Amino acid sequence: MARPIEFNREEVLQKAIGVFWQKGYSATSIKNLVEATGLQPGSLYAAFGDKRGLFLAAIDGYFEGMKRMVVSMLHTDQPAIIRIEEFFNRLISDSVTDEHRKGCFLVNTLLEIPVHDHEINSRLQTMFGLVEEEFRCVLKQHIASGGFDNKQSPEELARFLLAGIYGLRVFNKTQPDISALKSIVDNLLSVLRVGACK
Repeated sequence: MARPIEFNREEVLQKAIGVFWQKGYSATSIKNLVEATGLQPGSLYAAFGDKRGLFLAAIDGYFEGMKRMVVSMLHTDQPAIIRIEEFFNRLISDSVTDEHRKGCFLVNTLLEIPVHDHEINSRLQTMFGLVEEEFRCVLKQHIASGGFDNKQSPEELARFLLAGIYGLRVFNKTQPDISALKSIVDNLLSVLRVGACK
């Protein structure tokens, strides 16, 4: 009986993420994944079940990295508004240095996968919901510190900022212009400065 091939699961997932991110789920073939990971089809099937199983694992792996970035940027000792501004500045920086204009892997998947694919869409909703919750926590701190007296709730504003992430990522795929991205972010965050205490 042949001994199972040993491999680094994290490395394989990172390579698979790169392929799915660049080509999208539908256009990615098992051959593409074999070439990228260096594993034979049998090994991929044994480890992940099928292409969809590998894709779900790739989504999970990408989100874990994204979540670590979000938490590290939004939960520092700086004023809440600065943390949010630096988060969006990071998005701009990532966008303008993305030569292939891949955008966000999760947003791309949201746009590609049909709405009736409940398994993937519910996964994405949960993931984006966690990001929204991180924003809500920071916005509550911003309001509590007297940062502004906007009549919208932290929940509404968190949802607004999340929608801003979607828009920023998609906009950059069609118009990769740093001045336009900065203008969008400035207008987006202006809502958080309305009625700011002097």
